[in-house]
Amino acid sequence: MIPHELISPSISVNLSSNDVIEKMKKKMDNEVDIFSTLPEALINHILCFLDMKFVVQTSILSRRWRYVWTTVSTLTFNVNEFISPGTVPHSIEMNEVTRFIDKVLLLRGMADIQKFHLHWVDKIFDAYTIRELLKNHLNTWILVSLTRNVQELLIRIDTADNYRYLEIRFPHCLFNSQSLRKLVLDMAGEIQSCVLLPNSIDLPRLKFLSLSSFHIQDVNLINKLISSCPGLESLVLRDIWIQNDDDMNVSIESCELKHLEIISDSELCDPKYNMLKNIRLSTPKLISFICSSYMRQIYCLENLSSLVTATIQMTQEGSTLYKMYPKRMMEFLRGLHDVKELTVTSPDFVQVLGGSPISIEAQSSPQFYYLRRLKLETSFTRGCLRALIYLLKTSPLVEYLFLARYESGLIDAEDDEELGLSLPCLMFHLKHVEIREVKGREDELKFLEFLLKNAIVLEKIVLSYNKIKELHQVQLAQLIYGS
Repeated sequence: MIPHELISPSISVNLSSNDVIEKMKKKMDNEVDIFSTLPEALINHILCFLDMKFVVQTSILSRRWRYVWTTVSTLTFNVNEFISPGTVPHSIEMNEVTRFIDKVLLLRGMADIQKFHLHWVDKIFDAYTIRELLKNHLNTWILVSLTRNVQELLIRIDTADNYRYLEIRFPHCLFNSQSLRKLVLDMAGEIQSCVLLPNSIDLPRLKFLSLSSFHIQDVNLINKLISSCPGLESLVLRDIWIQNDDDMNVSIESCELKHLEIISDSELCDPKYNMLKNIRLSTPKLISFICSSYMRQIYCLENLSSLVTATIQMTQEGSTLYKMYPKRMMEFLRGLHDVKELTVTSPDFVQVLGGSPISIEAQSSPQFYYLRRLKLETSFTRGCLRALIYLLKTSPLVEYLFLARYESGLIDAEDDEELGLSLPCLMFHLKHVEIREVKGREDELKFLEFLLKNAIVLEKIVLSYNKIKELHQVQLAQLIYGS
């Protein structure tokens, strides 16, 4: 029999706040329990989408439901579900949550766990609770999950800023699991978390790895972690900082990797840590690549021959990097020469690249011979239009062009060049053009005229605008449809 305290009102049963359970119970009093007649496998599948607090609550519905929760293979624990609205959390509530998780793991027996997901929001508790969680509970839960052959382990700890530094050491067997297929470690929050990786790593079945918001003391352990996952297909690195060293080179060399995200959103960090300096990619089966970072890193893209989509946002910062930005960006794009769909959301990329009539040619512009869809953020300054035209010339198979306008704070180049609009640039494949936030200005109209003259198979132009004056609307209409 399940101990009464496991489903006591203070922990998990709060019918007044759970309308779903109330409605189900009332309906079962008067009607045939159709839901309970479903196959057990289907019931378990439905319950896998609920937090374990609500899954355990189903045990009061009927005798048939008393032990159903013990067979659920997906265990999701979200601390937010245990906090009553409008109340101030205290440490006693943390104890209630940890007791609940302990008893769920104990009473469900030795059945395998497919997914263990913990979202611990430390911002709502006292400052010391996260240290107590790590010291007395979290690693035990991870160990229990591993002994139950867990396949997906997702740990997210959202910390408060009540303390400045947090050191986390997960069990060594976590990084030597023979059952794990998906591992997500996210130390999101407002403090600096340092994860200590073991020297011995072996994850032969891991397909998905996501690491977010923490520091690593030794860059070699990141390389070892990646290389120890021979079947890895998806890799996400978000705000991973490495202790400053002369050699901070990360090598992502994988024969099976298909999806890669490298994201750096944080601008501030402890001075003794920094982002990776050099990132080397050799991933011949990579299909999707997302990179959002500052142009601090040097990327060496050696083999991306299967790349289909790439979304790039590389931000420039500082006067030194401003000078290096065009060169580094062009080197980066040259590594993407096989991509079929390219999205560049770096607002200043086209502007900086088009700073002079020969800036792109001087940088040895990449050739995108397989590119079919091109999406850019750009202002319609003379420099941006010049750069855009050069990009179109180097992408002869582009069929779809999307431009999102933004207002640049950079000073436009002052010259008498005609932006290359009069140069021949026949586009034999461009069929669809979409431009957002059109203002109806002169250079926009010239670019549209250029498209209409050179895109010989163009089928559709979509223009969206915001607060364009009536005169500009008339000009656009006359240009497209004739006066």
